[in-house]
Amino acid sequence: MPVIDVHTHLYPDEPRRDPRGWGEPRGEAHWCNCVAPTDMPSIQGWATVDTLLRDMDAAGVEKVILLGWYWENPQTCEEQNQWYARWMREHPDRIGAFAALNATAPDAAPDAIDRAADNGFLGIGECLPQVQGHTLRERCWTQVVEACIERDLPINLHVTEPAGHDYPGKVQTPLEDYVWLAGEYPQAKLILAHWGGLLPLFEMNPTVRRKMANVLYDTAASPLLYDKAVFRTVLDAIGPERILYGSDYPLRLYPGRLKEPDFHTFLDEIRSAGLSQDELDAVLHGNARKLLG
Repeated sequence: MPVIDVHTHLYPDEPRRDPRGWGEPRGEAHWCNCVAPTDMPSIQGWATVDTLLRDMDAAGVEKVILLGWYWENPQTCEEQNQWYARWMREHPDRIGAFAALNATAPDAAPDAIDRAADNGFLGIGECLPQVQGHTLRERCWTQVVEACIERDLPINLHVTEPAGHDYPGKVQTPLEDYVWLAGEYPQAKLILAHWGGLLPLFEMNPTVRRKMANVLYDTAASPLLYDKAVFRTVLDAIGPERILYGSDYPLRLYPGRLKEPDFHTFLDEIRSAGLSQDELDAVLHGNARKLLG
Protein backbone atom coordinates (compact mmCIF):
# COMPACT_ATOMS: atom_id res chain seq x y z
CA MET A 1 0.00 0.00 0.00
CA PRO A 2 1.42 3.42 -0.90
CA VAL A 3 2.00 5.87 1.95
CA ILE A 4 2.23 9.68 1.93
CA ASP A 5 3.50 11.30 5.12
CA VAL A 6 2.25 14.89 5.33
CA HIS A 7 4.14 15.92 8.48
CA THR A 8 7.93 15.57 8.60
CA HIS A 9 10.86 17.88 9.33
CA LEU A 10 14.48 17.98 8.13
CA TYR A 11 17.57 20.10 8.78
CA PRO A 12 21.01 20.47 7.19
CA ASP A 13 24.32 19.78 8.91
CA GLU A 14 24.80 22.91 11.02
CA PRO A 15 21.56 22.84 13.05
CA ARG A 16 21.76 19.04 13.34
CA ARG A 17 25.28 19.05 14.76
CA ASP A 18 24.85 21.96 17.19
CA PRO A 19 21.19 22.92 17.61
CA ARG A 20 21.75 25.55 20.30
CA GLY A 21 24.85 26.95 18.65
CA TRP A 22 22.82 27.43 15.48
CA GLY A 23 19.49 28.45 16.97
CA GLU A 24 20.38 30.84 19.78
CA PRO A 25 22.12 33.48 17.60
CA ARG A 26 19.03 33.47 15.38
CA GLY A 27 16.74 34.17 18.33
CA GLU A 28 15.06 30.75 18.11
CA ALA A 29 14.71 30.01 21.82
CA HIS A 30 11.56 27.92 21.45
CA TRP A 31 13.08 25.65 18.82
CA CYS A 32 16.19 25.19 20.98
CA ASN A 33 14.07 24.23 23.98
CA CYS A 34 12.10 21.75 21.88
CA VAL A 35 14.96 19.93 20.17
CA ALA A 36 17.75 20.40 22.74
CA PRO A 37 16.25 20.88 26.23
CA THR A 38 18.79 21.49 28.97
CA ASP A 39 16.92 19.78 31.82
CA MET A 40 16.00 16.40 30.31
CA PRO A 41 16.99 14.03 27.48
CA SER A 42 15.78 15.08 24.05
CA ILE A 43 13.41 12.93 22.01
CA GLN A 44 14.42 14.79 18.87
CA GLY A 45 15.94 12.52 16.27
CA TRP A 46 17.97 13.77 13.33
CA ALA A 47 18.33 12.63 9.75
CA THR A 48 20.13 13.53 6.58
CA VAL A 49 18.36 13.48 3.23
CA ASP A 50 19.97 10.12 2.51
CA THR A 51 18.79 8.73 5.84
CA LEU A 52 15.29 10.03 5.19
CA LEU A 53 15.13 8.35 1.79
CA ARG A 54 16.52 5.11 3.19
CA ASP A 55 13.94 5.05 5.98
CA MET A 56 11.17 5.85 3.50
CA ASP A 57 12.21 2.94 1.30
CA ALA A 58 12.38 0.59 4.29
CA ALA A 59 8.78 1.40 5.26
CA GLY A 60 7.24 1.78 1.81
CA VAL A 61 6.70 5.53 2.12
CA GLU A 62 6.16 6.94 -1.34
CA LYS A 63 6.49 10.64 -0.53
CA VAL A 64 6.97 12.95 2.44
CA ILE A 65 5.94 16.55 2.97
CA LEU A 66 8.53 18.58 4.87
CA LEU A 67 6.90 21.14 7.14
CA GLY A 68 8.48 24.41 8.11
CA TRP A 69 9.05 25.16 11.76
CA TYR A 70 7.19 27.94 13.59
CA TRP A 71 10.22 30.20 13.70
CA GLU A 72 10.21 33.30 15.87
CA ASN A 73 12.53 35.15 13.48
CA PRO A 74 11.08 35.68 9.98
CA GLN A 75 14.59 35.49 8.51
CA THR A 76 14.89 31.91 9.76
CA CYS A 77 11.76 31.08 7.78
CA GLU A 78 13.49 32.22 4.60
CA GLU A 79 16.60 30.23 5.49
CA GLN A 80 14.61 27.03 5.98
CA ASN A 81 12.65 27.61 2.77
CA GLN A 82 15.92 27.71 0.87
CA TRP A 83 16.87 24.27 2.23
CA TYR A 84 13.49 22.85 1.34
CA ALA A 85 13.42 24.33 -2.16
CA ARG A 86 16.76 22.67 -2.88
CA TRP A 87 15.67 19.26 -1.58
CA MET A 88 12.43 19.42 -3.55
CA ARG A 89 14.41 20.15 -6.73
CA GLU A 90 16.80 17.28 -6.03
CA HIS A 91 14.08 14.72 -5.18
CA PRO A 92 10.83 15.91 -6.80
CA ASP A 93 9.16 12.49 -6.74
CA ARG A 94 9.91 11.79 -3.07
CA ILE A 95 9.96 15.17 -1.28
CA GLY A 96 7.41 17.99 -1.22
CA ALA A 97 7.30 20.84 1.29
CA PHE A 98 5.22 23.49 3.00
CA ALA A 99 6.89 26.88 3.40
CA ALA A 100 7.82 28.26 6.79
CA LEU A 101 6.16 31.61 7.49
CA ASN A 102 5.92 34.09 10.35
CA ALA A 103 2.87 36.30 9.91
CA THR A 104 4.50 39.23 11.71
CA ALA A 105 6.97 39.73 8.84
CA PRO A 106 6.20 42.90 6.86
CA ASP A 107 5.77 40.94 3.62
CA ALA A 108 4.11 37.83 5.07
CA ALA A 109 1.00 38.27 2.95
CA PRO A 110 0.63 38.24 0.12
CA ASP A 111 4.29 38.46 -0.98
CA ALA A 112 5.62 35.51 1.00
CA ILE A 113 2.62 33.40 -0.02
CA ASP A 114 3.17 34.24 -3.68
CA ARG A 115 6.88 33.38 -3.43
CA ALA A 116 6.07 30.06 -1.81
CA ALA A 117 3.56 29.11 -4.50
CA ASP A 118 5.83 30.26 -7.32
CA ASN A 119 8.72 28.19 -5.90
CA GLY A 120 6.74 24.97 -5.83
CA PHE A 121 5.76 24.81 -2.17
CA LEU A 122 2.56 22.86 -1.60
CA GLY A 123 1.30 24.81 1.41
CA ILE A 124 2.20 26.95 4.42
CA GLY A 125 3.17 25.80 7.90
CA GLU A 126 3.58 24.36 10.40
CA CYS A 127 2.61 27.63 12.13
CA LEU A 128 2.13 28.30 15.86
CA PRO A 129 0.95 31.85 16.52
CA GLN A 130 1.43 31.62 20.29
CA VAL A 131 5.19 31.23 19.69
CA GLN A 132 5.43 33.46 16.62
CA GLY A 133 4.12 36.60 18.24
CA HIS A 134 0.46 36.92 17.25
CA THR A 135 -2.94 35.24 17.57
CA LEU A 136 -5.19 33.59 15.03
CA ARG A 137 -7.57 36.54 15.16
CA GLU A 138 -5.07 39.32 14.36
CA ARG A 139 -5.09 40.96 10.95
CA CYS A 140 -1.52 39.92 10.17
CA TRP A 141 -2.68 36.29 10.34
CA THR A 142 -6.06 36.61 8.63
CA GLN A 143 -4.27 38.29 5.71
CA VAL A 144 -2.13 35.15 5.44
CA VAL A 145 -5.23 32.97 5.41
CA GLU A 146 -6.85 35.10 2.72
CA ALA A 147 -3.71 34.98 0.57
CA CYS A 148 -3.55 31.18 0.93
CA ILE A 149 -7.19 30.92 -0.14
CA GLU A 150 -6.35 33.05 -3.19
CA ARG A 151 -3.44 30.75 -4.13
CA ASP A 152 -5.29 27.56 -3.09
CA LEU A 153 -2.60 26.63 -0.55
CA PRO A 154 -3.30 24.51 2.54
CA ILE A 155 -2.18 25.77 5.95
CA ASN A 156 -0.83 23.48 8.67
CA LEU A 157 -1.27 24.74 12.25
CA HIS A 158 0.29 23.22 15.34
CA VAL A 159 -2.30 22.37 18.02
CA THR A 160 -1.52 21.26 21.57
CA GLU A 161 -3.76 18.93 23.54
CA PRO A 162 -5.40 20.86 26.41
CA ALA A 163 -4.81 18.08 28.96
CA GLY A 164 -1.85 15.76 29.39
CA HIS A 165 1.76 15.63 30.48
CA ASP A 166 4.26 18.46 30.21
CA TYR A 167 7.12 18.25 27.73
CA PRO A 168 9.73 20.63 26.31
CA GLY A 169 8.20 23.36 24.19
CA LYS A 170 4.59 22.63 25.15
CA VAL A 171 2.51 25.77 24.61
CA GLN A 172 -1.21 25.93 25.28
CA THR A 173 -3.24 26.68 22.16
CA PRO A 174 -6.83 27.89 22.74
CA LEU A 175 -9.02 25.48 20.79
CA GLU A 176 -11.81 28.02 20.49
CA ASP A 177 -9.53 30.15 18.28
CA TYR A 178 -9.20 27.31 15.78
CA VAL A 179 -12.96 26.84 15.72
CA TRP A 180 -13.37 30.58 15.18
CA LEU A 181 -10.84 30.57 12.32
CA ALA A 182 -12.48 27.62 10.57
CA GLY A 183 -15.90 29.21 10.89
CA GLU A 184 -14.68 32.59 9.68
CA TYR A 185 -12.86 31.13 6.65
CA PRO A 186 -14.74 28.04 5.46
CA GLN A 187 -12.91 28.23 2.09
CA ALA A 188 -9.51 27.80 3.75
CA LYS A 189 -7.77 24.44 3.60
CA LEU A 190 -6.77 24.07 7.24
CA ILE A 191 -4.79 21.13 8.61
CA LEU A 192 -4.68 20.94 12.40
CA ALA A 193 -1.63 18.97 13.45
CA HIS A 194 -1.39 16.39 16.25
CA TRP A 195 -5.06 15.37 15.98
CA GLY A 196 -6.01 19.02 16.48
CA GLY A 197 -5.70 18.65 20.24
CA LEU A 198 -8.63 16.19 19.92
CA LEU A 199 -10.89 18.87 18.48
CA PRO A 200 -12.49 16.15 16.28
CA LEU A 201 -14.30 14.87 19.37
CA PHE A 202 -15.86 18.29 19.90
CA GLU A 203 -17.40 17.92 16.45
CA MET A 204 -20.08 15.81 18.11
CA ASN A 205 -21.45 19.27 18.94
CA PRO A 206 -23.46 20.26 15.82
CA THR A 207 -22.28 23.89 15.91
CA VAL A 208 -18.62 22.87 16.05
CA ARG A 209 -19.13 20.21 13.37
CA ARG A 210 -20.65 22.76 11.00
CA LYS A 211 -17.76 25.19 11.45
CA MET A 212 -15.06 22.51 11.12
CA ALA A 213 -16.49 20.79 8.05
CA ASN A 214 -13.52 21.66 5.79
CA VAL A 215 -10.79 21.12 8.40
CA LEU A 216 -8.39 18.17 8.20
CA TYR A 217 -6.37 16.68 11.05
CA ASP A 218 -2.96 15.03 10.92
CA THR A 219 -1.68 12.28 13.19
CA ALA A 220 1.82 13.64 13.85
CA ALA A 221 3.50 12.52 17.09
CA SER A 222 0.45 10.43 18.02
CA PRO A 223 2.34 7.67 19.90
CA LEU A 224 3.83 10.30 22.23
CA LEU A 225 0.38 11.67 23.06
CA TYR A 226 -2.32 9.01 22.75
CA ASP A 227 -3.08 5.31 22.79
CA LYS A 228 -3.59 3.83 19.32
CA ALA A 229 -7.33 3.66 20.12
CA VAL A 230 -7.39 7.33 19.11
CA PHE A 231 -7.57 6.18 15.47
CA ARG A 232 -10.76 4.20 15.89
CA THR A 233 -12.28 6.80 18.21
CA VAL A 234 -11.69 9.79 15.92
CA LEU A 235 -12.68 7.97 12.75
CA ASP A 236 -15.93 6.89 14.42
CA ALA A 237 -16.55 10.54 15.37
CA ILE A 238 -15.88 12.27 12.03
CA GLY A 239 -15.15 9.55 9.46
CA PRO A 240 -11.89 8.74 7.64
CA GLU A 241 -12.03 11.41 4.92
CA ARG A 242 -10.44 14.20 6.95
CA ILE A 243 -7.53 12.38 8.60
CA LEU A 244 -4.02 12.66 7.16
CA TYR A 245 -1.16 10.39 8.14
CA GLY A 246 1.75 12.36 9.53
CA SER A 247 4.57 10.99 11.63
CA ASP A 248 6.63 14.01 12.77
CA TYR A 249 9.74 12.14 11.55
CA PRO A 250 12.52 12.28 12.68
CA LEU A 251 11.02 12.74 16.14
CA ARG A 252 11.63 9.60 18.19
CA LEU A 253 8.06 8.44 18.70
CA TYR A 254 9.01 5.46 20.87
CA PRO A 255 11.90 6.77 22.99
CA GLY A 256 11.72 3.90 25.46
CA ARG A 257 12.00 1.29 22.68
CA LEU A 258 13.90 2.80 19.76
CA LYS A 259 17.01 4.96 19.76
CA GLU A 260 16.67 6.01 16.13
CA PRO A 261 13.63 7.38 14.30
CA ASP A 262 11.86 5.29 11.69
CA PHE A 263 8.58 5.18 9.80
CA HIS A 264 7.57 1.53 9.96
CA THR A 265 6.96 1.22 13.72
CA PHE A 266 4.21 3.84 13.74
CA LEU A 267 2.79 2.53 10.46
CA ASP A 268 2.59 -0.95 11.97
CA GLU A 269 0.71 0.50 14.94
CA ILE A 270 -1.78 2.26 12.66
CA ARG A 271 -2.39 -0.94 10.71
CA SER A 272 -3.16 -2.75 13.95
CA ALA A 273 -5.62 -0.10 15.18
CA GLY A 274 -8.77 -1.77 13.86
CA LEU A 275 -9.26 0.27 10.68
CA SER A 276 -10.76 -1.24 7.55
CA GLN A 277 -8.77 -1.36 4.33
CA ASP A 278 -10.78 1.52 2.89
CA GLU A 279 -10.11 3.59 6.01
CA LEU A 280 -6.39 2.80 5.86
CA ASP A 281 -6.27 3.75 2.19
CA ALA A 282 -7.89 7.10 2.95
CA VAL A 283 -5.68 7.94 5.94
CA LEU A 284 -2.36 6.71 4.60
CA HIS A 285 -2.49 8.18 1.11
CA GLY A 286 -5.90 8.85 -0.43
CA ASN A 287 -6.77 12.00 1.51
CA ALA A 288 -3.30 13.47 0.92
CA ARG A 289 -3.60 12.92 -2.84
CA LYS A 290 -6.95 14.72 -2.90
CA LEU A 291 -5.56 17.63 -0.90
CA LEU A 292 -2.21 18.05 -2.64
CA GLY A 293 -3.09 16.92 -6.16
